[in-house]
Amino acid sequence: MEDIVPTRIDGLDPVLGGGIPKGSLVLVAGTPGTMKSTLCYTTMYHNAVHGQKGLYISLEQDGEHLRRSMARLGMEDTGDSRVYILDLSTIRKELADREAKKDWTRMLVDVARQAVQEDRYTMLTIDSLEAFYALASLENPRRELFHFFNEMKDLGVTTFFITEVPIGSKVLTRYGEDFLVDGVIFLQHVEVGETDVQLRLRVVKMRNMGHQSGWYAVHHDGQRLLVSQVLSRRRRLHDTPEEAG
Repeated sequence: MEDIVPTRIDGLDPVLGGGIPKGSLVLVAGTPGTMKSTLCYTTMYHNAVHGQKGLYISLEQDGEHLRRSMARLGMEDTGDSRVYILDLSTIRKELADREAKKDWTRMLVDVARQAVQEDRYTMLTIDSLEAFYALASLENPRRELFHFFNEMKDLGVTTFFITEVPIGSKVLTRYGEDFLVDGVIFLQHVEVGETDVQLRLRVVKMRNMGHQSGWYAVHHDGQRLLVSQVLSRRRRLHDTPEEAG
């Protein structure tokens, strides 16, 4: 379907009901070390082969470090700009005059708009919301985020926002961002048995899609990311954050 963006991650698109509606804002939330960046980068990397240019805006990790990490997972930078990584240091150099005013919300929207209008990017990732909040110093978070997400939505491109959930937290977001986005994908490590830990994924919501709502196992075999049925149903229910609305 032309109006659906497939993730091209083995096993994930059927869980999503086919993929992600084009132009959706998707929150990728998870506890530390749950491959949130990998999921977003993998989706953009494999869609780039089919002509969907991806821009990864990293507000935390150095771009070269991220590129090397993804290459170790089988996603080599082949020189054809499959996914362009724009990191914080580069943004600061390009928009030095704006940084002096600390208008990071405007800066981020402008960078995204230029990428879409001038460079024809069709997929974006912003990593992470926590880093953005630290830079932006929001005075009225709920109101400012409402306008920020609306401006990003108006760009008409599929956008992933990565956010970290503290271990043991009962909520997914700090300011109710889950109500501002079209989709929420949640990742967490789950204790299985006495000694094992398994990475699991749940599609909390995806507007306009008949997605599955249960938990699925996530695995990376060194070359590709895989999503499959959970073999063991044992897990700690009290570690699960409340569902988004």
